[in-house]
Amino acid sequence: MVEGRFYYGFLYAQHIELERFNGHFPVFEINLQQETYGKHIWERAFSYPEIGMTFLYTGLGKSPELGSAFSIFPFINFPLVRHKKFSFSFRFGLGAGYLTRRFDRLTDYKNLAIGSHINASANLMFLARYKLSGRLILSCGFGLQHFSNGSLKLPNYGLNILAVNAGVAYRLARENKSIGDRFIPPTEPYSAIIRHHIEFDVGVALGWKNMKAVLGKNFLVYHLYENTFFPVKRKSKWGFGLDLSYDESHVKILENQGADVTNKLKIVRPGINAAYMLVLSRLDFILNLGYYLGGQERSNGPFYEKISFQYKFSKDFYANVMLKVHWGRADYIGWGFGLHIEKSYGKKTLK
Repeated sequence: MVEGRFYYGFLYAQHIELERFNGHFPVFEINLQQETYGKHIWERAFSYPEIGMTFLYTGLGKSPELGSAFSIFPFINFPLVRHKKFSFSFRFGLGAGYLTRRFDRLTDYKNLAIGSHINASANLMFLARYKLSGRLILSCGFGLQHFSNGSLKLPNYGLNILAVNAGVAYRLARENKSIGDRFIPPTEPYSAIIRHHIEFDVGVALGWKNMKAVLGKNFLVYHLYENTFFPVKRKSKWGFGLDLSYDESHVKILENQGADVTNKLKIVRPGINAAYMLVLSRLDFILNLGYYLGGQERSNGPFYEKISFQYKFSKDFYANVMLKVHWGRADYIGWGFGLHIEKSYGKKTLK
């Protein structure tokens, strides 16, 4: 399908510094998407979602400080309710964005939102659709569009656009009407055996923080973590995790506050968190909600969030990218790798 979509919304000022950019404005999107047909196990587990690629543009209210925004990102549209002509779904997209204006201490010093042209672009949307015919589909929805560089370069308050939208889609190929009625049995070996097991993910990540505009230099962040997961469904896992991070910028922050940092181990931040994993074949999406157990620098508060993507390139090893967040404000992006361990503690054979 090819689809055009029109948004109308406003910039949500999550920080007082962003209130100067308040305003309503349109957003335009065009995308190309296709249905999945159960070729992979995860497609059947998620009720045949749609996958696609989107190009998005907005003038950001014609603000002279913010300029305009362009974005391109792949997305997955997960069906939540599906009937003959009506469907309701959740769409998640993540890709790259380009902002024509960024903070510059000489030419654009009022732009405290973003310090870089290139940013991550995330799109979250609830979407309702109605089929007018076999090829023409109307839709409407509401959601969030987010731009941020993950504090790779400060300032980085980020831009959050809340908007309602409407769209028209046209099928380039005839619909497969039997897709929702057929059942494809599992084909992987030993699929009839349910193994009760626990999973351990142990990894390291290295982050980079460009703080020249604030502290005059760049800093590294070293992060060690462990996640323990208990599979509850083929597509979901719940558990808990432990974190240990060392942020070099905390030494400079404490010294600017008048503190004497003689023992740098005092800035080590241990944390404990609740964890959730969404499984998409070799790719895993992980959300952690945590609480710091220590650390001398506490300007961001005791709570933190982590959003991660892990890609298993073998049975035992994976690569990951992680975004550390404090109440919606990005702290840093970390890249790393880890070890995946599974321990079985029982099995049951279906009859």
